[in-house]
Order: sequence, then structure tokens, then C-alpha cells
Amino acid sequence: MRTHSPVVLASVVVVSVLMILLLGFHLGGEGLLKVANFSPLLGALIGGTLALVCVNLPPSREEDVEPWLGHERLAWTLIGCGCAAWAIGESFWRYYEALGQSPFPSLADFGYASFPPLVFAGLILLPSSRSGQRRRFLLLDSLISMGALLSIAWFLLLGSLAQTPAESALAKVLGLYYPSVDTALVSCSVFLLLRGAGGANQASARRISLLVAGLGLCVFATSDFLFNVQENLGTYAEGSWVDLGWPLGLMALGVAAYLRRFLPATPDAVLEQRLKRRAEQLHLGPAQAVPYLLLVVLFCVLVLNVLSGDSTQQSIRPVLVGATVIVVGLVLARQILTLLDNALLVRKQRAMFQELEGINQSIAERNVVLEAGVTHLKEIQTRLANGDVRARAQLMKGELWPLAIGLNVMADRMMRSERSQREAQKLAKAVDDFIQALERARSGMPLVLPAHYLHVPEMRRLLHALDLKPTSETPQSAPHPVPPRPGSPRLPPIPETPAASFHRQPPAPPVRQQPPVEQPFRTSRLRRDV
Repeated sequence: MRTHSPVVLASVVVVSVLMILLLGFHLGGEGLLKVANFSPLLGALIGGTLALVCVNLPPSREEDVEPWLGHERLAWTLIGCGCAAWAIGESFWRYYEALGQSPFPSLADFGYASFPPLVFAGLILLPSSRSGQRRRFLLLDSLISMGALLSIAWFLLLGSLAQTPAESALAKVLGLYYPSVDTALVSCSVFLLLRGAGGANQASARRISLLVAGLGLCVFATSDFLFNVQENLGTYAEGSWVDLGWPLGLMALGVAAYLRRFLPATPDAVLEQRLKRRAEQLHLGPAQAVPYLLLVVLFCVLVLNVLSGDSTQQSIRPVLVGATVIVVGLVLARQILTLLDNALLVRKQRAMFQELEGINQSIAERNVVLEAGVTHLKEIQTRLANGDVRARAQLMKGELWPLAIGLNVMADRMMRSERSQREAQKLAKAVDDFIQALERARSGMPLVLPAHYLHVPEMRRLLHALDLKPTSETPQSAPHPVPPRPGSPRLPPIPETPAASFHRQPPAPPVRQQPPVEQPFRTSRLRRDV
């Protein structure tokens, strides 16, 4: 919370204590009591100002507060407007009091009567755990409780007060209107507290502000009810404990809006813990049982009224019966809405089950495809491990396609490696045979190589670099032998394998017979020739 929060809250507490001392205990005598009579107006101004200013004050970037959800800001604005309307009505009341005229009923009642609808609309718009369906149930429960309580109050007190001939019809209507709407406000706030099971109302800022607002409405409704009773009896006296409920309740509404605006945000971990604890509790609670308990009490009251022979009870019986019928109709409407809501939930659940079945079926089909693909990849891997480098995976799509591509790339590399090994072995054997031929040539034999080595590119490049060319072809490529050139030594035939002899260009002169002493020179010349 901001640093100014203790100052604001302490100021409200100090003002409340002063009102209690001046109005309740008459501290300071009659002189201060006349000033204290303006306490309801001061309380309404404080409550309305706190609510309207705090709610519409934009939060700064440094503040870690709960965000406004849905119509929550509008709801608290309506509550603030209700406090301001009540302040206007109190101003008219003070005006008529100053003129010495009777302020009840008067223009002041327009402001007073505007307070309950505005606050009631604000409470209905506060965020709940569900959407519009939740608000409809909340509204019906509040109306059922309000109707049952008013019917009971009619049987106990209000009916007899309405039969008094001294009061005007407007005063009687207002005397019934104010307790009725106050009861609706109290029941609505109580149901909001009891049914705050959603994640939104689990936040500390919303829950504490709603609790303070409900407490303020209870105090306000108590003063309003006692005022109407005393006004109808003609015993109301200004400057008593009855007048304390109005300013204290209205200031409590302003403090509730202030707390909602400036209380810090609740961490997500705490919200999850609260929701988990709430989910472990039983679903049937006081919020569901209160309307039906009040309906049972109302039936008991109706039975007592029917069995009573008192003339006053007989005169209030039509209103009591009509109110009971209305309450029963509201209960039936709630049950119908409950059945429709349950039917909608059943349809949604059925559709969800069908969707889950489709998902499970698609998962099963996908598992079958994956198992077949894994089996295929295992077979390809086994063939590659056994040396079949021509094995390839045939998967062209799906989740295993990247694995199949990688396996095929590995098989291609293995094939190239095997081909390179064969070429290397072939080249090594050709080089070894060429070395042996060179060694034979050093001993005076002609340089003879098998003809199929001509297909080895490296050997052909080597022979070309040594300026050696074949003098005969294999029987497959040259069926008619080519006679040797004149002057060149006759090459002896090699019966084992087809071969070719090589010589330099231009051809060397015929080798002459040298005496034995010149043999090392011939050998060195042979080396040069080779």
C-alpha cells in the first residue's frame, strides 16, 4: 500500500470515534450536539469522495495492485454515486430542518431512495466466480431472502405499523421501501461473501473490500430500519445512537473502495492454495441453504397468521399471503434455472465426453502408426547392422519422418564408405602388383601389368606420368594381337591372366649384349628407363 494509506485510514477512524462520542455519548453538551447532527452528511461525503476518487485514480507503474476485472470499476463507481446521492438527500433534510419543516417525506427522499438501487447494481456487477448465470442466481437468492425477511417483518412489526391511521400513505410506502431495499442490500452482500469461490474473489483486496462493504451495509441498514420504525411510531429523536449507523456505514463503503484500490496484489501461489482448499470443501454450504431455511420460516409464520384470530393479523394476511406466493414463485424460478443450468452442463459434459472419445481414438490410431513406424525403423536398422547398406526407410511423413531421414542419411554414408573401402583395396592391390612388376623389370623382365588395371583411374594417371603405354590389349578388348614394332624386344606371352606390356615413347633402341663387367651399368640404365 502507499505511504498515505495509514494517514487516510487513521483519519477515518478518528472521525468515527468523534461521531460516536458526540452523537452516542453527547460529549460536549447541546452545543456540540447541533454540530454532531451533521455527522451523517459528513460521513456520506467522506464515503462518496473516497469511493469515486480512489476507484477512478489510475494506478502507477510501481504499484503492485489487483487489476480491475470486467465491470468492477463501474461497480465501485456506482457505489460511490449511491453515497453521493444519499449525501444530496441528507443536504435536503438539513435544509428542511433549518426551516423548521418536516423532512419526512420530502425531496430528501429522492436522494435517500436513490442510494439502494445504485449500491445494489454495484454489488451485482462485482466480479464473481462465473458469468451472467452466476449473477442471476445471486439476484434470485437475494430476492428470495429479501422477500422472506420482509414477510416475516411484516408479520412481526411492519404490518401493525402500516395499520396506524396517523401517518400519510407516502410515509407508509417509504417506511416499507427503505427496510425492503436495505434487506436486499444486506442479503446481496452476504451472498457475495458466501459465494466468493472463484479465483477473482479469492484475492485479498477483493475479499477484504467486500467484507468491509458488507459490514457497512449491515450497520447502515440497521439505522435505516430503526429510523423507519421510530418514525412510524412518532418516537424518533435526532441526535441519538440511531443516527450513528448512517455515517459509519457510508464511510465503511468509502474505506472498502479505498482498500480495493490500494491493497497489494495476492501472489499466484496463495491464490492456488486458497482455491485448492475451497475445492476440497463441500459444495453445499450456507449460501445454498439460507433461502430455503427462510422459506421454511415464512411458511411457519403464514401458518401462525392463518390460525390467529386477531383482527390485526387478519388485516395483514392478504399482504403476507401475497408475499409468500411471490417468494415461492422466486424459489420455483430458481429451481427452473437450476434445472436448465444442469441440463446445459449435462450437454456440455456429453459433448466433452464425445470430444474426449474422439481424441482417445485419434491417439490410439496415432499409436498404431507410431508402433508400425518404429517396427519398420528397427528392421531397417537391423539390416544396416548386418551389412545391407542398400536398406532404406520408406516413411515419408509423420512424427518418425525425421528419424527415417537421419537413418537414410546414415545408410548413404555407410554405402559411400564401403565403396571407398573397395576402391582403396583395389588401388592398394594395383599398386602392389605394379611394384612387383617394377621389381621384375629391374631383373631384366619386361614391365607387364594385368589389363583390368587400366580401369583404375589412379593407375592410368601413374602410367601416363611415367610415359608408359600398353603394347597389347586384353583378348576381350583386342581379339587380334598387334605385332611388336621392329627393333623392340619380343614380349613373352603370359598364360595366367590377360595382360599388357608398357614401353616408353619413343621406343628404346635394342638392348645389346654387354660383357659381364658392364652389368651394373645396364642395371642402372634399366632403372633410369623404368
